[in-house]
Amino acid sequence: MSEQNGQTEQNNQPEQTGKKKAGKGTIAMIAAFAVLVAVVAVTAILNREAIEERMELQEAGEFLVTIGDETHSVSLGDLLNLSPVEVTSSPRGELRTFTGVPLVRILDFLSIDFSQTRTIVFTSLDGFATALGIEEAVDETNTFIVFEEDGQPLGTREEGGRGPYMVVVALDPFPNRWARYLMEVTLQ
Repeated sequence: MSEQNGQTEQNNQPEQTGKKKAGKGTIAMIAAFAVLVAVVAVTAILNREAIEERMELQEAGEFLVTIGDETHSVSLGDLLNLSPVEVTSSPRGELRTFTGVPLVRILDFLSIDFSQTRTIVFTSLDGFATALGIEEAVDETNTFIVFEEDGQPLGTREEGGRGPYMVVVALDPFPNRWARYLMEVTLQ
């Protein structure tokens, strides 16, 4: 019986060791989760100010254009002074008419030298971002910042709209690279 007890004791030892390992793994998971929660909380606190700033820009009807450490604010009044044009596009076969300004005119208006720029990134209020190569982005017949569709303002996200500004890549047959709720144009 002592042999059986010895075997039983030996058989129980691996189980106990296994329980200890599972306990250590559980503690490690809980610690990792706590660190993750802390990182998310700190990030949210740090980004709150930036998000509030962007919401204020949207409410004021403005978006940003950034190159390096230089940031410019562009308003609807600025766009109206740049001789808006009507842009027709047929994404997915649906003919749409927008009113807006070619991106290159906005860059010229802001006196931005984009000769060293390779990519332009468009970032939306909802976090969506899309990028275009410089040639495509500054093509006056292709990339537009629009503020109306069929003569009506695009409306804000809160109003169920797609604006107040949206990027339209007119020569692209699919609107995958269009950016609704435009908040920032970044030249890289």
